[in-house]
Amino acid sequence: MSARKHFQPIAQRLSNILYRIGFLLMLVIVMVYAVLCYFDVADNLHEQLVGLAQEHRPRLSAALWDIDPIALTEELDNLLAVNSVAGIVLTTPSGARYIRGETDEVAKKLRYSVELMYRSSSIPVGRLTLISDRYEIWKQVAYRVFPFALAQLLFVMGLLFVLQLFLRKVVLRRLDALTIHTHILQHGHLDTAPPSPLFESPVRDELDNLLQGFANLQDNLLHQQQQRGQLIHALAKNRDQLEVEVAQRADESFYLSGFLQLLSRDTARCLSMFPDGTQYALEQTLKETGQLMGLDALVVVHFADGHHKGALYFWDKDDKKIRSDFNFAKRNLFELSKKNLISQTTFMVNADDELSKGSDEAVLCRDLHLSKLAGLSLDFNTERLGVLFAGLSDQDRQYSALEMRLLPMVAGLCSNVLAHHCQQLSLQETQHALLLANTQLAHLTRHDALTGIANRRVFDELLAKEMANVARKNQPLSLIILGLDSFKQYNDSFGHHEGDIALQKVAAVLGKFAERPGDCAARIEGNGFVLLLPNTDLHMGTLLAERIRLAVIKLGILQEDGSVLTISQGLAIHSGAEEVSAADFLRMADRALYRAKHHGNQVQAIGSFSDLSAGRQ
Repeated sequence: MSARKHFQPIAQRLSNILYRIGFLLMLVIVMVYAVLCYFDVADNLHEQLVGLAQEHRPRLSAALWDIDPIALTEELDNLLAVNSVAGIVLTTPSGARYIRGETDEVAKKLRYSVELMYRSSSIPVGRLTLISDRYEIWKQVAYRVFPFALAQLLFVMGLLFVLQLFLRKVVLRRLDALTIHTHILQHGHLDTAPPSPLFESPVRDELDNLLQGFANLQDNLLHQQQQRGQLIHALAKNRDQLEVEVAQRADESFYLSGFLQLLSRDTARCLSMFPDGTQYALEQTLKETGQLMGLDALVVVHFADGHHKGALYFWDKDDKKIRSDFNFAKRNLFELSKKNLISQTTFMVNADDELSKGSDEAVLCRDLHLSKLAGLSLDFNTERLGVLFAGLSDQDRQYSALEMRLLPMVAGLCSNVLAHHCQQLSLQETQHALLLANTQLAHLTRHDALTGIANRRVFDELLAKEMANVARKNQPLSLIILGLDSFKQYNDSFGHHEGDIALQKVAAVLGKFAERPGDCAARIEGNGFVLLLPNTDLHMGTLLAERIRLAVIKLGILQEDGSVLTISQGLAIHSGAEEVSAADFLRMADRALYRAKHHGNQVQAIGSFSDLSAGRQ
């Protein structure tokens, strides 16, 4: 068996590689296990030293405190008797040292030191250092690693033995069967039936399937050999005819290759254009395509819909123009083409015989001097976008089969360009609407929905900012809080709608006084308003509050009893002399408003935080 003979050296090399990989893997596992054992033993040994130090610490502390050398010597000997302790160093505060065991080469040993304290004394009576030799660690590691390494060695050897046995018993047997049938499939042996296998194997069923497969393959090869002879005979018979056809196809392929390159270039150009450049890009594509195909005119009609106006893109080899009064608003535009394209994607008509004089197709043929017209539908995702017309001026010329194969590709390109143009326009509209919505949303988040002035959020931000500026710029800050007097009675008498109108009028008056860049008029609650005035002292703040009060009275908002609706105001001034938080500053103005409402004064002022404290008292 040649396959067995050639495979045996390969199997032997594969077995050697498997042995090497197995032993290398075993070595890596053992080394990792040894490192883990080392750290585990070192941790255990350190814990033993800690336990011994803590166990003997009270007695050693007492012996040092009582200056009892006998007890001290006894404790040190007991510690040294432990296997994990190789040396002991006991140092007293006076500098005396008690040494037991090996204490040299300390850097190579495992140590643990502890301060010796006698009962509740805060001064240490000595320092105990326990030293353990690392030889003890390696000894315990060896006790763990050697059995593990032996077990790994036996496991790897057993596994490799099983793999080698598999290679010899299974793979080589299958190679014997492959060798037999490969020999049969050689030329001159195809008619020979394959013999039965000369061996018994646990995989007999698989080998029987393999033999049946080779028998089927032998039949297929015989059948293909007969067909190959027939094909060679047919090719030899028609060789001259094929050579002529190949020459014709070569010219057609060259023409088609140039057309595909043109379409690829025009597609990239059209899809990268902005919406306002679509007309130029599409008409340039029609020009290059028409010149390559030898047509007289190419016209793209984009039907109008609910979102876009209709459009006409065309190229004519003689640069003829279409009438200027071509109206795309007409609903019956190109009805003939729409009707013909319902059940088909392409149609051809004769301009003189098949088109009525009033149809839009006839107008195109008249203006461009066309005698024949081929129409193709422009569809995108089952949506009819328009129609592509390819026109010929010569009555005797016919559309070739190649041209009719290429025109759908041109129509597909035009459909994609028109769809892309529509999507760009829709995207622009969507972006404009989204920008408008974002602007409105930003306005709503920073302005009161009823009155249109700033809301509480904007007021809190500006108040914190201006409070920080007071200390830095040394400029006074005024805050006016105002509320409508008897507003609940007004609402109960006239209704919430009239109450909302009154709030809007007061807010409009207050907004007129926030005329500087840093000023802020805001609504902070139901009928509560604030006016933040940077760089405004007590005198100017009082004057502005009085002007606001008079302006509200001039509105002439009447209560049910005929009296004019008035406001009460609280004025707070922060000059930076005292450290006041924004919340305290707001409470100062609110306290002043409370005083104004309950003491009959329509404007009340608090000039410092101490005034607020006095008011509380």
